[in-house]
Amino acid sequence: ITLGQESLPERIRIHSSILLAILDKIHGTEISKDGDAVVMLRPFKALTLYKTQLQDWYSKLERKFSPRVEEEGSTAQAVSSSEKLQTPTSDTQMTGVETEAPSQIENTVASDTHDSKQDEGVNPSPNASGATPNKEDDITMSLAAFNHLRCLLEFMDTTIIQKQNYLKEHCQRVSFVDLWHLFRPGVEVVEPGDKQMQCYKVISVTSPRHKVTPRYLYPLFRNKGKGETAVSVHCVYIDFDGSLIGPVSKRFEIPRYEGQKDVKSLPVYPLSLVKNKDTIRQALIKRGDKFLKVLRVGHMHYNGLTLEARDEVDSQVVVDFAEALANREDRKNEDWKPEVQLRAELEKKPKENGPNRRSDDDSDGEDDGEGCNADCCKGDNVHNDNYVDEKQYEQFLTNLLADTDEEENPASLAVLARILKQDKAISVTDDDKVIMSHRVFAFVLRSRSWAKLDLEGLVDLEEYRKKQEKERPAEEKNENAFDNLVFPEDGLDRKTIVRSLVAQHFRDKESGATREEQSDIIRGKGKGLIILLHGAPGVGKTTTAEGIAELFDKPLFQITCGDLGTTAREVEAALETNFALANKWGSILLLDEADVFLARRTPQDFKRNGLVAVFLRVLEYYAGILFLTTNRIGDFDEAFSSRIHISLHYPALDYDSTVGIFELNWRLMKARFAHKGRTLDIDTTKITGFITNYWYTEKNARWNGRQIRNACQTALALAEFEAQGTGEEGARNPDAKVCLGVSHMKTVANAYLEFIKYLQDVRDADQERYAYLMGIRRREARGAAPED
Repeated sequence: ITLGQESLPERIRIHSSILLAILDKIHGTEISKDGDAVVMLRPFKALTLYKTQLQDWYSKLERKFSPRVEEEGSTAQAVSSSEKLQTPTSDTQMTGVETEAPSQIENTVASDTHDSKQDEGVNPSPNASGATPNKEDDITMSLAAFNHLRCLLEFMDTTIIQKQNYLKEHCQRVSFVDLWHLFRPGVEVVEPGDKQMQCYKVISVTSPRHKVTPRYLYPLFRNKGKGETAVSVHCVYIDFDGSLIGPVSKRFEIPRYEGQKDVKSLPVYPLSLVKNKDTIRQALIKRGDKFLKVLRVGHMHYNGLTLEARDEVDSQVVVDFAEALANREDRKNEDWKPEVQLRAELEKKPKENGPNRRSDDDSDGEDDGEGCNADCCKGDNVHNDNYVDEKQYEQFLTNLLADTDEEENPASLAVLARILKQDKAISVTDDDKVIMSHRVFAFVLRSRSWAKLDLEGLVDLEEYRKKQEKERPAEEKNENAFDNLVFPEDGLDRKTIVRSLVAQHFRDKESGATREEQSDIIRGKGKGLIILLHGAPGVGKTTTAEGIAELFDKPLFQITCGDLGTTAREVEAALETNFALANKWGSILLLDEADVFLARRTPQDFKRNGLVAVFLRVLEYYAGILFLTTNRIGDFDEAFSSRIHISLHYPALDYDSTVGIFELNWRLMKARFAHKGRTLDIDTTKITGFITNYWYTEKNARWNGRQIRNACQTALALAEFEAQGTGEEGARNPDAKVCLGVSHMKTVANAYLEFIKYLQDVRDADQERYAYLMGIRRREARGAAPED
C-alpha cells in the first residue's frame, strides 16, 4: 500500500494536559473545558492549521533539551519508546502511551513534569490546569512537553502529512472526509472534460462539521436543503473586465457521498493529478502570456468556434474587452462582464460560527453550532474546528500579500486586482498565468458581431500570413490581394492613387499633424479620407478596400445599410458607434452598396431626406478612412460630391483583364490542390480560346470578375465529380487526378447565357442598356476582340 493510502483515524483523544496547554497558547483561548480530554475528529483541521506553530514549539524544546537527552541516553530513549504512537483505529488516546489508562497517563505526565521542574528549580504541580501562568509556562517548556509534543508530531507526520502527500501526487480515488485535505489553499484545479482546460486556484475549502442525525429525526430533514452537507471549494481565476485585471471567484459544491469516488469525477480535481501535468502547465503559462498580450486592443485572426453560439469563424477579429463589455442599448451582454474583485473573497461570506455556514443554513437544521449529540460523541469534549476554514483562508491571503510592493514586487493577481495601464507593462508570475481566463471578447469583422472566443484559436496576423505564405506557390510569394487587382489599361493608375492617399493619411495621423493642423475653417471637420468607388458590379471595388486594408495591416470594418437601421435616429446612433470603433481601432471602414443612404433627396420623401441629412452630417466629421462603393452612381445626391475626397470609376473588364482574372483563378486552384498533395491539370490553351470566342460573340453577356471566379469554381466542381466517378468506388478516391477542360467551362457558360438571355427578354434590354435607361450609370463602351 502506498504511504498515505490508509484511511485516517476517525478521531483522536488528547489526554495530555501539557499538550492541551500548548494548544491553548497557540489557539489563543482554552481548547479544553476544565482540563478535560479533548476529542479531535478527522480531517483534523486544527492540527493541520497549527502544524507550523507546533513544529516551531518543538524546535525550541529540542534546542533546550537535546544536550540533556544525549547525556541521559538510555533514559530519554526509554521515554521516547514509551510514547511512540501506533496507527490508531477508532479512539486513540494521545498521551504518550496509547494503551495506558487515564490514571497511568496523569502519572506519566506528572513524573516528566516533576523531573523537568526539579532541573529548573521550580516546584512541580501534578495538575497543569491548576498551575499559575508562570508554572504553566514551565510545563509547556518542560521535558515532558518535549516528549509529548514529539509524540503528537510523529502522529501528524505518519498520518496527516502522509495522507496529504498521497492526495497531492498519487490519488486516484478519494473519500468524502479526505476532500478537505485534497483541496488545500493554493492548489491549482481543473474541471474534468473541459476542452479549454480552464485552471483555478483554491483559496479556501469548507467542509461540514461531523454530526449524526438520529434515525427518528430523519423525516424532519428529508426535504431540507440538499447542499447542507456539501464540501465547498472556493476558487479564483484571473480575468479582465476592461479596466481591472484580477481575481474572479467561483465556488464548486461536492455533495456528500459514501465510500470512495474517482477523483476525476469530482466537479474539479488538482492539476497535479492530470496526465502530462508538466506539459499542460507549461501550455497554460504560454496561454497566460497570450492573454496578457491581447488585453489591449489587438487586431488578430481567429479560426474556430465561438464559445456561446458555437458558430464557425475564420476571420480577422479585433479583441477589445472594454468595448465588448460596454453597457449599450444595441448590445445586451449583461452576463458577459466578469465580476473582478479588488481583493479575492469567497463567493458567499461565511457566518461567525464557522466558514462552512451558508446563508441558507438557518433553515436546514444541519449546523446549529451544537455539534453531534449522537452516541458516538455524547459526553465527549469534541473540539469545534469550524473556525479553521476561515483562519486558513485569511492565513493564505496574508502569506501571498507578505513582502509585496506595488512597484517592484506587486501582489499576486489571484489576490489583488490591478488597473491595466495602456503605457505600462504588467509584471505577472507563472503561477498567475496558469489560472488566467481562456476566453476573450472580440469583434468578428466578417460577421460584424461581438463574440466570446477561445484564446487558443487566436493567432497574430503576422503569424497567420506566414502560414498562408508557405501554402502559396513560389511565384506568388509576397503577393497580396491589392497586388492581384486587375484593371483595364485606360491610363488611370488606380492602385497608386489609392495607396498614396491612404499612406499619407496614416502618416499624418501617426505624426499628430491632424491634431494640430486644420484643413477646414471649422475645427473638427475635414480630417478624414473618404473615397468613392463606383462602376458596374464585379469590377474590383470591394476588393480594392479589402486589399488596401491587408496592405497596411489594418482591420477592414465593413458595414452595410442593413446594419444601420431604418430611421434617422437609429442611423445616427449606429453611424456614430461604428465610426467611433473604426477610428479607435485604426480601421479602414467600408460602406458597401452605399446608394441607399446617398440617394438624392426629394420633397415628397421626408424619411429618406432625414436619413441622407444624418449621413451627410456624420460623414463630414469622420476622422478616419471610409470607402464608399456603389453601382448606382446616378442616384447620388449632389451634396455628397463635395464631401468625397476622390471618386474613382471602375470600368467594365476588357479582354486582357478578363483573361488575367481567369489565369489568377487557375493559379489559386492549382496552389490549393498542390497544398493537399493532389494533381490538377487545366487545359489553359483550349479554355483561353473558348474565352476569346465568347468575348467576341457575346458582347452583351460578358463576365465580370466575380462571375469569373464563380465560373471557375463551378467548372472545377464538375471536373472533380467527373474524376471521382459516379459510383461508390470512385467516391472513395478523394485523391483522384482532376482534369479541367473546355467542356466544363462551356457547360457553365451555357447556363449563364440562358439566364442572361431570359433577363434581357424580361427587361427588353441588355444589362448595360437597362442601367443607362434607368439613370443608374452610363453605358460602358464595348471593346473589340483582339486580332490573332
